[in-house]
Amino acid sequence: MSGFPESAEAPLNAGLALATSAALATLAPVVAHQLGALRHLPDPPGSVFDSDRITTSKAARPLGIPDGLLGMGSYGATLALVLLAPNNPAARRLLAWKLAADGSMAAFNVARQVVSFGKLCSWCTGTAICTAAMVFAGRKIIAEEAGGLRPLLRHR
Repeated sequence: MSGFPESAEAPLNAGLALATSAALATLAPVVAHQLGALRHLPDPPGSVFDSDRITTSKAARPLGIPDGLLGMGSYGATLALVLLAPNNPAARRLLAWKLAADGSMAAFNVARQVVSFGKLCSWCTGTAICTAAMVFAGRKIIAEEAGGLRPLLRHR
């Protein structure tokens, strides 16, 4: 299938674009903190959150790069695919895979925080919630593109 159906294009694009933009917005303070421009990341009340410790940990710097920067690049690429997908079948296929990868990575990061720190970064949790919204908004694209692989998988 190329492009979105005419009637579904605006709401689907709007939902994906909004959720992806919100994910980028939740990462902006994390990046500012990781780069030293923001001294403290405020958390909601309660003992379950410790954003400062998590975002400045060694785990938050894979390959020595702040993970917030990596996330901004990743979600920026997702947003580009969202914008290209309505008129570009290749971008639509890549978007389906990218949404699945984004969802998997967000779930992994939340689980890693709980296992490694016994706490959560509230800002990262916000990103994960936005990512769940992205996957939900793109569920039809993911299903359609995954369905296109079924004939390939049967001919093994």
